[in-house]
Amino acid sequence: MQLLQSGTFQVGYQNGFLRQITHEGAEVVRMMYFALRDHNWGTFAQKIEDEIIVSREDSFSISYQSTNVGEVPDPIFEWKVRIEGDKEGTITFEIQGKALCAVRRNRAGFCILHPIQGTAEQPVTIFHEDDSKTTTRFPRYISAPDPFLNIRAMQWQVGNGGGYHLDFEGDIFQTEDQRNWGDASYKTFCTPLSRPFPVQLQEGDTVWQRVTLRPISIPEPSVLTEPEEKSLSIKNKIAIGIAASVETERLSEKAIALLKSLSLSHYRIDLHLSESDWITICSNHCENAALLDLPLEIALFCSEAFEAQLADFAGVCQQNALNIKQLLLFSAKGLVTPQPLIDFIPTFKKQLLNVKIGVGTDYNFTELNRNRFEIGAADFVSCSFHPQEHAFDDLSMMENTETVQYLVESAENLYHKPVHLSFISLKKRTNPYVTNPADFVLPIEKQLDSRQKTDFAKEWATAVLQNLAHTNAVSATLFRTVGALGIMDEEGEEYPVYQALAQK
Repeated sequence: MQLLQSGTFQVGYQNGFLRQITHEGAEVVRMMYFALRDHNWGTFAQKIEDEIIVSREDSFSISYQSTNVGEVPDPIFEWKVRIEGDKEGTITFEIQGKALCAVRRNRAGFCILHPIQGTAEQPVTIFHEDDSKTTTRFPRYISAPDPFLNIRAMQWQVGNGGGYHLDFEGDIFQTEDQRNWGDASYKTFCTPLSRPFPVQLQEGDTVWQRVTLRPISIPEPSVLTEPEEKSLSIKNKIAIGIAASVETERLSEKAIALLKSLSLSHYRIDLHLSESDWITICSNHCENAALLDLPLEIALFCSEAFEAQLADFAGVCQQNALNIKQLLLFSAKGLVTPQPLIDFIPTFKKQLLNVKIGVGTDYNFTELNRNRFEIGAADFVSCSFHPQEHAFDDLSMMENTETVQYLVESAENLYHKPVHLSFISLKKRTNPYVTNPADFVLPIEKQLDSRQKTDFAKEWATAVLQNLAHTNAVSATLFRTVGALGIMDEEGEEYPVYQALAQK
């Protein structure tokens, strides 16, 4: 990342976008970027050409052209970009885009990311298109509804006492709480979601937008402090488990030995009780759990006929004396555990004594937030976490490791129960936000991330565990045992990420 200066702003520049804009030591804006997103909210890849960067002592200018490409990869959309930071600290980011062919888009234009630390609970004034204004605050707990709507400009304060102003031109903007999807930021984005999408763009259709950031007050020297360094020690001992491989049922002797040396808490398996082969699947997984000397965390996906399904499941458990630590009750089709299933828990507990039962979602925290329920007799609430809903680069993913703190705190505030994260992975396993339901379940090749086998995965997992150590989370399930989605290959050759769990 190249560091630039605009007055007293320090600005990072990377791959065409502005990153970590700081003022007097405090992060003011996490990122300024633009994107073209398809009808399923996928982000089109971008190629940059003719890039010119001029860096001066107290100002800078950047220009380039970029092209969005599809999987083919054929050119889809082209952009002309101009970014300037003057010596007074005013930063202007302007884009002109044109469709090169017909394409369906959900978004085309700017997104501004605001950091959570130093911004949460700070006052903000929203200026609307009709010249009215709203004074409010950035939310502390993860907000289910978008907190700010119909934005023409915004003015806010950061924890260091500085005040800042953003002007938006070319579209109306809206702010969402991206922590719902695993990002450590609030996002102010173009084109209100109240407008219909996807939109069919035709060849030649254009987009023009400009965003301007400027300081309006300088922090007093007395309030400027060095950022507090997080302790690397684990303050809260969290039970760490691992999930079964979806690539093979076989565990080599070497893999078994390495997995047993990790002192893991549990072994997660998924059972879809409406499928005819669930008992066979369960039996195969239980053999591996026994080889690892691990109790089971079982995610049960139930249909509307859940009473009969859970009775059958309880019978299998009793007949085989399964060693179960905890159960996750999910809907086979819904995004969260349905209320009738939650209400059935007291009856179900009579069939399975001394087993903790959790409810919630197998997807992002946003489902817990938007589809709220009465938690009743459930012992805990659970959701998944991955860092790549909106951004895929190394820096964004590392920034997003802090999100687990906000997930746990907000889930506790919502449901007043212990919180489990199950499970945690580099990429998502499903896409519940697709326009076409047939695209809901992702094939394994789309769950893969080449960084799983590199030092980056180790650094990322270590940061996640360090952030979890600052929460009251009870349990977390990270990664899978073996394979390209695992912590080692099928023969037991460990990837660097194995060491993150070994050092937990």
